[in-house]
Amino acid sequence: MDAEIDRRKSGVYKYRAGGTSEPVSAGDAIRQLVNNLGIAEKLKQQRVLSLWEEIVGKDIASVTRVDGFRGGQLTVSAQNATQSNWLRYQCDTIRQNLNREVGGEVVKIIRLKVDPSIR
Repeated sequence: MDAEIDRRKSGVYKYRAGGTSEPVSAGDAIRQLVNNLGIAEKLKQQRVLSLWEEIVGKDIASVTRVDGFRGGQLTVSAQNATQSNWLRYQCDTIRQNLNREVGGEVVKIIRLKVDPSIR
């Protein structure tokens, strides 16, 4: 009995999925919680924003800025029309690479703008 009380105090008991008596890993518990709260899609969207430089490379990332992401539309500003034009030709590839990295069809379209103030 004393050992049972000690285990409860030490936090050995794990979150149990779906009310079952079988323990689950912390990772599985977190994934289930994220899905139950409906924030999985928001986390994927945030991941898209953080992956921009990795996907397009440092040179392009230095002359672009991700302005926002809403409803599957990623809005990106480029420093000048030349870079915007280059991105326009690469949009489909960039979109596919972003979606592959986040594991789902999160980015539906990339909208481009020109903003000379990007430095």
